[in-house]
Amino acid sequence: MARLFEAVDRETLQEAAYRQIRGVLMTGALAAGEKVTIRGLAAGLGMSWTPIREAVRRLAAEGALEVAPNRWIRVPNLSPEELRELKTIRLMLEGFAAERAAERATPEFMAAQWRLEEDIVAWRGRGDVKGMITRINHWHFAIYAAAGMPHLLRLIEGLWLRSAPNTHPLYPEFASRDRGRHRQVTLAALEARDGPAARRSMELDIAGAFDYLAARAEEAQRDSTKPR
Repeated sequence: MARLFEAVDRETLQEAAYRQIRGVLMTGALAAGEKVTIRGLAAGLGMSWTPIREAVRRLAAEGALEVAPNRWIRVPNLSPEELRELKTIRLMLEGFAAERAAERATPEFMAAQWRLEEDIVAWRGRGDVKGMITRINHWHFAIYAAAGMPHLLRLIEGLWLRSAPNTHPLYPEFASRDRGRHRQVTLAALEARDGPAARRSMELDIAGAFDYLAARAEEAQRDSTKPR
């Protein structure tokens, strides 16, 4: 019986490590190209190396991390083609989720979303990119959860797992240009329970960001092939 409990405890630790590292990636707390170590992750999460190692292996199989033979672990940089593919899928799924959320939006939900928007605006001037991305993640996922479709929510989580670390180049230039106008239009559409308008605004928000990121990635590719 002791052996059984030991196996359950080990599995629980591995799942906890996986969920926490996954959450770090989804909220953009790690940037694309950033390197981490098993030791550093274990220290940050207060866990032993074994569950961290298993979680990293699982996330690498999902394409969320790259693990090199010399043991460094890196968050992948997405190519322009990968960014455009993610953009296409996110437009379909997240636009649909916003439309469904508009059908179910309550006054309490809208009040909470407007407070989140105020928090994002307050963080804008702090220059904390990771803090901004984390709060924008919370804003988006509150809407997607409000759609009331758990399977859809999990699909969207998988997309953010890959894309969130690659959104750091949006700050500060693109973010200061956009200044959250699409979020505010989306909230107004949700408040009016106008599903099609909420979908359009969410799609415009995602498309603008990903077009900018893909253009930046193409520029980086060109620079890397220039003779030095």
